[in-house]
Amino acid sequence: MKLQNGALLSVQPGADITLFGGITLDNGSTFQNNGIVSLKQFGESVVTDFFDNTITAYSYGSGRFIFNGPGGHTVYSNNIFGRIDVDAADLTITSTLTANKWFLSNGRINTGNNIAVVLGTAASDLEASGSNANFVNSFFNGRLRRYINPATENSYLFAIGGGSTSNMAQLTNLSAAPLTGVQYLDASFAPKAGTDAGLIATENGAQYVSVNNGGVWHLVPDNAPVSGKFDLKLFFAGFNSLTDNSFGILQRPDASADASEWMVPAGSSLNPSNGDGRLVADNYALRKDVSVFGQFGIGQFSAALPVSLTNFDARRLSKLNVYVSWKTTTESHNKGFAIERRTENETSFSKTGFVNSKALNGNSNTILSYEFADNNGYSGITYYRLKQTDLDDREYYSVIKAVKGLNGNGVSVLLWPNPNQGQFSIKIDGNNGKKDAIITDLQGRHIKRIEISGNQQINISGLATGTYILTIPNAFGGNENFKEKILVIR
Repeated sequence: MKLQNGALLSVQPGADITLFGGITLDNGSTFQNNGIVSLKQFGESVVTDFFDNTITAYSYGSGRFIFNGPGGHTVYSNNIFGRIDVDAADLTITSTLTANKWFLSNGRINTGNNIAVVLGTAASDLEASGSNANFVNSFFNGRLRRYINPATENSYLFAIGGGSTSNMAQLTNLSAAPLTGVQYLDASFAPKAGTDAGLIATENGAQYVSVNNGGVWHLVPDNAPVSGKFDLKLFFAGFNSLTDNSFGILQRPDASADASEWMVPAGSSLNPSNGDGRLVADNYALRKDVSVFGQFGIGQFSAALPVSLTNFDARRLSKLNVYVSWKTTTESHNKGFAIERRTENETSFSKTGFVNSKALNGNSNTILSYEFADNNGYSGITYYRLKQTDLDDREYYSVIKAVKGLNGNGVSVLLWPNPNQGQFSIKIDGNNGKKDAIITDLQGRHIKRIEISGNQQINISGLATGTYILTIPNAFGGNENFKEKILVIR
């Protein structure tokens, strides 16, 4: 069916029209629908697309547009639909598509670079049919925008996913402290950018060792909230390697690919072990009292460490070589150790070598010694660490050791343990003098000044749980500083 310029088609309340084909609207035509219009595909060869070339946008009315059939549909329109029903193989939008209400039964809504908009603020303005429980058969593959009114609605579902898998996000418990300053949220699900190198997030004394590669959720508001908070559920269909009570939601800036920026949102918490959102059988992770938006992922805690590592050291033997050594007192299912390094002008670590476990079948209860010679002629400061890998490919990171580079004076710095519970040790080799050190918060505010000489234990038990920066000015001479993040956990 085609409406030419100047034509008017009005579908009255109670009227039900079925079109075995598509609709094209010329600019200047008007389509008023207060009833039901079904675009039904009669065989896959019949085109049932919807193209509205209107330049000046208007509302079609309160009626329903049903896209139905065994094949797919393409929709282009700048106008506002009353309600869109999707019950097809898929629906592809080639413009920002706005409806007061969406009702999904079957088929993905592929948005591409466009946005599907739910203009109504009632929780039920995005609804699934009985055959589409939890939006498993029909969801938005791309960017979904929902307008929200937390003062009146306690929960909003975001029916998003990637490829063929639905991975919903849900904001709940909004009424307890309603968000203010936010009119809508843009939600999407996408592959995780970057690696886990540099991940430093901790919670309740446990360190996160990875963020699951199943994907991440992007929740971006039109404005940062002025106040308020919510509980966040993320549904992790298609995720592997999660174990009960060993995962939690982490957040970082929306565009970030830097693992060091993953964090536990301030003021938020997880339920106790075996509580809501802590078991794999729940099919979702839950974090309570969240007050920020951005990119969210499923972080995984470290289990009991499979290797007891001692005497990790890195020191420069010559201008072109650094000697890395370590010992283990016990090993369990250990594959081996990747040696990783980063220079002071780099933001992430990279692998420079791998040493297989000396333990028979990866298991040992005796002291084993390891060493690795790294061809490194970098003239500045290099930071080293080990990445221990289990036979089941789980990974764990050691402390970090910093060494001076080309034309160096033999000075090296080692800090451990990190994370710590308010007390750590720092060792400066090759410099017998006293050094001043400064502890700042992540905003650069001065927290504490300490004096370091040789091998010394530092007590910062008065500091709150969080991440701090330890700087030792001129630690290596030549105005070259040691700088490292310190994680205080309880």
